[in-house]
Amino acid sequence: MSETVNFDKRLAREAAMSLYYERTIRGEPVNDSTTLIDFEDVLDRARLNEDNLKYIDCAMEIYEEHIDDIDASIRSHLNRWTIDRISKVNLSILRLAVAEMKYMDDITPGVSVNEAVELTKKYSDEESSGFVNGILRSISRDIK
Repeated sequence: MSETVNFDKRLAREAAMSLYYERTIRGEPVNDSTTLIDFEDVLDRARLNEDNLKYIDCAMEIYEEHIDDIDASIRSHLNRWTIDRISKVNLSILRLAVAEMKYMDDITPGVSVNEAVELTKKYSDEESSGFVNGILRSISRDIK
């Protein structure tokens, strides 16, 4: 069953992206045991339902277990760029979308790409949204 985009899932996606960003900025080791409770300031937990909290937990487990593979997928689709040149916000968005495409079977790649572009427009800029879209469309073709 594929996911329908709704406000609740978008909020959960924003929360997961924020946690990916936090890990990227802090340079935490992958085996860090930080939980959602540690990020009360990032999450509006009252607005997240149980399914959304499961999504966030799943996204974080994927990050911890597969970050090297996720980054390798991103690196392999960069043209004249290095992963270090990507802003931390855009990298966090890319990582989350790749995690969804590769490891969350209930989310279609098209939804992952579109939602990543929306996150980029909200947290970055219009130019970056085209960059993110291009990278993710390329990755999604390889995953199929």
